[in-house]
Amino acid sequence: MSRLVKLWTAVVFFALVLCFGIGEVLARLAHVPVFQVQHTEQSTRWAVRDPILGWRNNPGVHPAHEGPREQMTILPDGSRATGTPADADGPIVIVIGCSFVEGYGVRDDETFGWILQQRFPRARIMNFGTPGYGTYQSLQLLREVVDQRHIHPDLVIYGFVPFHSERNVLTYFMLDAFRSFGGQRFSPPHVELRNGRLEAFPPFVVPNWPFEEYSALITLLHRTELKYRLRNREKDQAQVTVLLLRRMQKFLAGKNARLLVATIADYGPPGPEEHRLMSDGMRTAGIEELDVVYRGGETRPEKLRVGGNGHPGALIHGWWAEKLGAWLERQKFLQPEQ
Repeated sequence: MSRLVKLWTAVVFFALVLCFGIGEVLARLAHVPVFQVQHTEQSTRWAVRDPILGWRNNPGVHPAHEGPREQMTILPDGSRATGTPADADGPIVIVIGCSFVEGYGVRDDETFGWILQQRFPRARIMNFGTPGYGTYQSLQLLREVVDQRHIHPDLVIYGFVPFHSERNVLTYFMLDAFRSFGGQRFSPPHVELRNGRLEAFPPFVVPNWPFEEYSALITLLHRTELKYRLRNREKDQAQVTVLLLRRMQKFLAGKNARLLVATIADYGPPGPEEHRLMSDGMRTAGIEELDVVYRGGETRPEKLRVGGNGHPGALIHGWWAEKLGAWLERQKFLQPEQ
């Protein structure tokens, strides 16, 4: 190699190092946080890995990592304990949804599933709510419960929160919020709308870029690349969610079961306009939606949320149970004396 080539190689190398150094300084001055691997073993004892669902509830008794760290009982089938009597032989009601439905941070006997079970002791209330799930994962789990475990519900209550729509299509915000068991970014199972059809994607870990844990600049570059790849996901989230609910309804109709979409909260993303679009889509598809959002007189956060700023607390679960119980009685689906 000639001296001139060596010289230019050295110049280019040092120029790249200088540019990287300047970029790193600017990124840190802009307060770009360096990516941190978030080990979740302690806070996710309630979960176990699953190749299809990404994760599922882990049978056992596990403490919540909010507020007073209440113990949460997960039965061998992965459902949250509802206190079903051993001799219950009435209709089977399956409840699905996210951590709100599961009752994360709430005592077993204060979850709405438990309260409904006490109100209708002959029924069999099964709460398969799982933290982090959206509509798509809930549908996958429901299919497993019915087709593989041969549990045939008379009614399925899907506890819907509008932000499930972001999980369904995997927006950047959701990808950045999820972590694998090893602490890296994690893509849960989700769907994309392509040419008017839903295309499903399995769960996978998003590997860190080299030295990302040490460099604000590399973190910024990786975040920018991920945001670009996941751009415009939000525009499809309402349509995708309605399509998933239509699939859920069709699946249950084929099993002679009924679907009720119970909207249990209406705050947060994607906002009221997207929520309205989803509600309109459900109505057009003939999917029954029941608004059970808490609208009581108590407004103090410490009374409404676990630890004052966490998941919905016991008071809200009681509200949901009352509204759902009244609906079940109006429909003559269940009666307290059963």
